[in-house]
Amino acid sequence: MLVIDGLLIFGLILFGYASLASLAWVYAKRRNALYWSDICLPIVLLLVWTFLASVGYGHQSLSHLIEIPILLMVSIIFLYVRVFIVDRYREQFKQNSYIILGLGVFFCFIVANIYAIFS
Repeated sequence: MLVIDGLLIFGLILFGYASLASLAWVYAKRRNALYWSDICLPIVLLLVWTFLASVGYGHQSLSHLIEIPILLMVSIIFLYVRVFIVDRYREQFKQNSYIILGLGVFFCFIVANIYAIFS
């Protein structure tokens, strides 16, 4: 029963992410600026976070679970900043998308170390 509840919560979180990110995805698609790194941003960040948590990087406790919504919110902010601000001034859309993906992965490392820094 716990696995089913976890999958339902995970699905609900991803549905919420897709709902919030769909405006940026549609806008980027109209300008031919939508790439795989925009769509897969939350999945890549969650995979990097899972890897970091599984190898013991950063502070080890159940407080890691709060990092998942933080990463998803930051990835939405990064996506909106890229689509609506950065792409206006720098029209290398694919490169902008990869830079945002790299910033998201870097943010995973920052979030994993945040408890070690402030404790």
